This record gives sequence, structure tokens and C-alpha cells, in this order.
Amino acid sequence: MSWLGVDGRVVWESLEDPYKLVQGADTFVGVDVGIKKDSTAVALAQYREDGRLHITVKLWVPTKDEPVDITDVMQFIRECSDNYNLKAVSFDPRLFDVPAKMLHDDGIPMVEVPQSVERMTPIVGNAYQLIRTGGISHDNDTPFGEQVLNAVPRYNERGFTIQKSKSKGRIDAAVAMALAIDRATWKERPRPAVVVL
Repeated sequence: MSWLGVDGRVVWESLEDPYKLVQGADTFVGVDVGIKKDSTAVALAQYREDGRLHITVKLWVPTKDEPVDITDVMQFIRECSDNYNLKAVSFDPRLFDVPAKMLHDDGIPMVEVPQSVERMTPIVGNAYQLIRTGGISHDNDTPFGEQVLNAVPRYNERGFTIQKSKSKGRIDAAVAMALAIDRATWKERPRPAVVVL
């Protein structure tokens, strides 16, 4: 079952409301990196005038012969920094530590968020709540939607995270989206301190 519930597809599709990101506007970013098997996703989030958070995702999918080229991902983030006012770029350091340090050296506000159960449970819970209450919108992006709906919950004593091992397909866009939402709503919720590069 999808982490969004038995009616997850209906809920997700109801949030479709195309929106063009505004150049120069405050933008929050989540990055989930895969090289050979998983895809890599960069999620961008901007607040709309009605208060909803609009999410778009850029995906890189490896092929049998070609892994994801991380320099392409870095260049995309640099272009986003040129086009938007990036407030924070949240990332898991496992496969992105050195590239993130390089982007930080370029003046991009990188925020390290290790994907432990303790860190990801409130992040995923916040994304779930925002989705279920209609607090986000998204474009009609089928690969993005499928990755969101592919994710299944992994329950723990504090709630749940989403996990790749039990999911039917890739879920990197769902993770990147949750990280972007977390950055965009950070001030509203007290959290443990984050390590900023």
C-alpha cells in the first residue's frame, strides 16, 4: 500500500494544478541521489499566492550502461541558483557529500540531512500531512507522480518513513519532495539542529 493510503492516487491526482515557478522567488530544494540503480531527483518548492507549496521535480534515470552523471545534477542546481532565490538545498550526504561541498563553495546554501529513521520520520510525516490536507500542488508529471505513489511506509515507534526496499519502483522523487517540503516549512516546526556545511 502507498504511504499516502489506499486512496493515495486519488489524493495525489486531486493536487494537480500546473504552475510556473517564478524567477527570483524564494525556492526550497530537496536532493535524493542514486547513481547506478536508483534515479536521482531534485525537487523544487515555491509558495503560491494562495499559500500552497508548488513542487516540481527533475529526474535523472540511469541506464544499464550509463550511471547518472552527478556533474549534470550539480549543473542543474547551479542553474536553479541563478534563476531562483535558493533558501536551502537539503541533501543526504551518502552519495552527495563532495558535490555538496563544491556547491556550498559556490555560495549555494546546502543543508545536510542524513536519512536516519530519527531524522526522516518527522520529515515524511510533515510531507504526508501537507499532501493529505491539500497544502501542495504539482504539475501533471507522470514520472514524478509514479515515484511518489511507489513509496510504501516503514513504521516505527514515532510514525513512519518511506523505504526503497519494499517499494515497487523508484521513490527518489518522493524523498526529494519530502526534503524540499521540510526546508520550506522549517520555521513552523521545532526541530533538532541540522548540520550545515
